[in-house]
Amino acid sequence: MVWRRDRYWDPFDIMREIQEEIDAIFRDFMRGPRLWRTEPRESIAISETWREPFVDIFDRGDRFVITVELPGVRKEDIKLRVTEDTVYIEAQIKREKELEEEGAIRIERYYSGYRRVIRLPEEVIPEKAKARYNNGVLEIELPKKAPKKPEGEGFEVKIE
Repeated sequence: MVWRRDRYWDPFDIMREIQEEIDAIFRDFMRGPRLWRTEPRESIAISETWREPFVDIFDRGDRFVITVELPGVRKEDIKLRVTEDTVYIEAQIKREKELEEEGAIRIERYYSGYRRVIRLPEEVIPEKAKARYNNGVLEIELPKKAPKKPEGEGFEVKIE
């Protein structure tokens, strides 16, 4: 006799259905719309993904120093904009591959990159900002508009 799932009750059927629903939820979540990502284009061989780069922010008293990790990015593909209280970073990676096999041409395109918006705790002078890019690390120096003196320092007053 052949056992078929649809003819007899199987206690694991419920578990299989739940597992299939969980898989579908995660599949939709991983594929679904994300911040700064375009709608998926299954019909065209184009992939586009945006990620947030890792940043370190240092307060040096009179300025902020921000280091941003942008591996695989060329200097020409980085856009950096600074306002008095915000830093906008966008870096795009474009790769195109063309391959000929027996008269057929296959073209693959891959667009990826990094986007990050950083809110600053104090106002800076945007026109005096400086940036350097070396070996996948972007370093940004932002002079503060009105640097605060560290607590504990000040002037000692003699008591008469």
